[in-house]
Amino acid sequence: MHRIGPRFGRSPRLGRGDDGMPQPLGSAPHGGRAMSRRRDDARGATATDKRPRPSAWARWRADLRLARRQVWRTRGSSALVVLLVALPVFALTGGVVFWKSNQPSPTQLVTLALGRTQAWIEIVGGPDSSRVQSIDEPQWYDLDYDDETGALTNPERPAPTSPDDVLPAGTKTIEVTYGGDTSVTTATGTAQVSVTTGAVWDPVFTGRYAVIDGRAPASSTEVMVTPGLLQRMGQKIGGSVVLPEAGVTLTITGTLRELDQSPDSDELFLPEPGDVLSHPGLTRWYTPDWQPDAATLATMNQAGFVSFARDLVLDPPAGARVVRDQQSEIWALLAYAAIAAAFSGYLVVLLAGAAFAVSARRQARALAVAASVGATKGHVFRIVLLQGAVLGLVGGLVGSALALGASAAARALFDDGVVGSIRAGWGWKAPWLLVAAILVFAVLVGLLAAIAPARAATRGDALAALRGSRRPAVLKPRRPLWGLGLMVLGVAATIVGALGLAALNSAREIDYTSPWRTLLLFAIVAGPLVFQVGIIVGGHWTLAMISRAFSRIGLGARVASRDAAANPSRVVPAFAAIAACVFVASFALSMTAMASAGSTRTYPWTGHLGSVLVGMDGDDSASDPDTYTDAARALLAPSQPSATAVVWQLAGTAVDPDTGEPTDPDAPVWTVAQSDAEAADCPECTGETAYIAGPQLDIVAPGDLETILGAPVPAADLAAFRGGGALWFGQDGYGDDHATLVQWSASDEHSYEQTPADSGAKPKALHEIPVRSVATPYPQADWSLYIATGTADKLGMALRPQTMFAAYDQMPSDAVIDALTADAENLRVGRNGRFGTYLERGPQPIDPVLWLITGATLVLVIGAGAICLGLARFERRPDDATLTAVGAGRGLRRSVNAWQAVIVVGMGTVVGTVASLIPAWGIAQTSSDYMRFGDDTPWIWLGIVALGLPAVVAAASWLVPPRTPDLTRRTAIA
Repeated sequence: MHRIGPRFGRSPRLGRGDDGMPQPLGSAPHGGRAMSRRRDDARGATATDKRPRPSAWARWRADLRLARRQVWRTRGSSALVVLLVALPVFALTGGVVFWKSNQPSPTQLVTLALGRTQAWIEIVGGPDSSRVQSIDEPQWYDLDYDDETGALTNPERPAPTSPDDVLPAGTKTIEVTYGGDTSVTTATGTAQVSVTTGAVWDPVFTGRYAVIDGRAPASSTEVMVTPGLLQRMGQKIGGSVVLPEAGVTLTITGTLRELDQSPDSDELFLPEPGDVLSHPGLTRWYTPDWQPDAATLATMNQAGFVSFARDLVLDPPAGARVVRDQQSEIWALLAYAAIAAAFSGYLVVLLAGAAFAVSARRQARALAVAASVGATKGHVFRIVLLQGAVLGLVGGLVGSALALGASAAARALFDDGVVGSIRAGWGWKAPWLLVAAILVFAVLVGLLAAIAPARAATRGDALAALRGSRRPAVLKPRRPLWGLGLMVLGVAATIVGALGLAALNSAREIDYTSPWRTLLLFAIVAGPLVFQVGIIVGGHWTLAMISRAFSRIGLGARVASRDAAANPSRVVPAFAAIAACVFVASFALSMTAMASAGSTRTYPWTGHLGSVLVGMDGDDSASDPDTYTDAARALLAPSQPSATAVVWQLAGTAVDPDTGEPTDPDAPVWTVAQSDAEAADCPECTGETAYIAGPQLDIVAPGDLETILGAPVPAADLAAFRGGGALWFGQDGYGDDHATLVQWSASDEHSYEQTPADSGAKPKALHEIPVRSVATPYPQADWSLYIATGTADKLGMALRPQTMFAAYDQMPSDAVIDALTADAENLRVGRNGRFGTYLERGPQPIDPVLWLITGATLVLVIGAGAICLGLARFERRPDDATLTAVGAGRGLRRSVNAWQAVIVVGMGTVVGTVASLIPAWGIAQTSSDYMRFGDDTPWIWLGIVALGLPAVVAAASWLVPPRTPDLTRRTAIA
């Protein structure tokens, strides 16, 4: 009796029949009776034995042809795999193109810095033989310092005033001053604007500056401005610029801008500085026709100059100092890209592997036919594996092509014309070597995704596959044990790492360079990853246990759970991918929430939420306080505050600018002594500065406390405050029930501050006052002790107004704050009196971030779940036909779909959430109570991720109607 075909996996070699079609060697062409392979003819050997075996290239080519045809035949699953591969390729390619487009070439850097000039020169100090600058960043230079004193090794000498002495005779220079500012009259008031002086409109600066409209100034009474300043002043070309501080009016001849600055910026360009600048800025000399070589640059450095020279930057000499290291930037990019590629590749391999598993089972009959005509295990393995390579290559080409096109379109669409900005960059650039590497990555992802299905395809029975039957999945008894062991190992690693780091952090002197710290951090990070691997290894066993439990719920749950347990190659990769996404998202949720809670607990409130603070500073604020407070109230009046209050501080004493000594040695000075609690918390402190180591004093009228704090002060505390006591509104209690106010003469306090142990300076008097710690909704910064203005008057303290608080019924809008800020910048009072504004917005709310993370997680989970559930529906079509044939209605099939979503998505979200809590707990243990795991973990958000997402996907699966089953193969049952 002859076999119908060779056994799968033990097939003879391929030969060719009379018609050129593949035939198993030893079989008769045209379906004739098989001949014995060992039967000799008259010459002692069969003709087939003399036929040469096909070359390896021919075998691979035939396998590739079959793989390509199978890919085209199963276009639906092939398109899914292509999409899965194309998505990370699109992201990676877009990322490297964005990075490359924001990396300037040396030529671009030089052109932006110099235009068409050859070099610029700047004075940085006096002559010093040890000065050595960096070639590409001249402001980065080194000088020799004494190791013990920190003083310069070489004596400081006067700086030069011009580079004429270090330049060859006859060298042409263009002097440009930048960084200055002056006040300009605008359409709504006055504003401080930047000023650049010098002939920067000269064509030699092309590439550095650009004339937009108009002409260059012809005299010192003409200027150019940026388009933004022209609009802000409400002027046109030919109009006037008024400089109110200098009392000068200039004529606008055109618009100009720096190429790396926005046209909307405010900048004024003058032919020469004159006497109109509030601050003169820095000066550079540009040389159109000369640049230094390395030896000349060293001489210039020693003389007090630094220089940016074209040829030295483009071709740095050997041994030259360079700040910008492109190699390190490339390695950093590769490191981040490798992390992103590894994570995305892991997800794609899992999801595409599930799709390949389904596809391989669907083509089992075709592979069995190939085996029946002589295909070996190697042929079958290569056919399926090459399908992965083909789809990976196609996905890579599609993803990279879309990314290149989209990045070019985005660059052209969003380019703001600012060289080096995040939107314009340095022009569209594609790193083709990295793009090629990403294509190789795509092929590798396709190959890895096809390995498991290819191995499974070689283990089937050809006759069973030809009949359409499949071997059930076998649960291996060692898998659950290995999975459990890995889970225990992962949890233990994180616990050991967290407790070990906590122990290291508890030391009085923490050694941050200890190798143990690196090892323990690695344990915290690697622990949850090992835990997830354990879940995957024991995934089939978990599905089997779920199947047993769900079988008692109902028929829909029983069918869904048994289908999942029977197809682990499809289900386990899907829930593993979902678990990985949820792990990252849940960990980010936990860390964000815990960090935000810790930041909120330690947030230094400057006032209550929504209050506006106006800072007052001037040389005569202590002698003429009413002028400053009245000006602050007038500044706030247009915003209509409901109440205002003033915080006063000690006036201080005048100091000689040359010697640092107080000009009035007998002037009274006050400090707060260190508290007993602070001394107890710092046993290694010497205590030599105890009289000046306490908090600062803030002086407030009792009636103003509620306006400042945003809440009333308890009556008993307010009475003690009025009676001469102090109040503490810090995060923690003051620690003592009293504070010591120290009274000095200015000279004694200065001597004590300089050398507390050797000065012999003594306080004039010590005043002990009671202190009460008061809890408020907005605890103030832990460096201010509050006393009443009446108490300060009794002690004879000289005061100056420091801050005016304004309270509002509703938080002021951004427009109101912008108007206050602009008015404060232009307000001048007394001698050098300046004002600044600040809105207390409180700590940044965390809910938008949590919603963003949850939304991103929802998209990933729904995408991964949709892929798995779509594959399940596709593969379960024969089962649906069977259920329908025996009387199952659409409601049962909807129930099966919903329960499959619960099993697959629910397993992934629960496992990912639980795994994320492991490192979150570990890191919280090492944060010295800054993050509190139990209190700060966002349990509600994690519950939404772990339980809410499966419910949403299950509801969506139930709502999507099942496809009408094909009953053509089930008529006998029907």
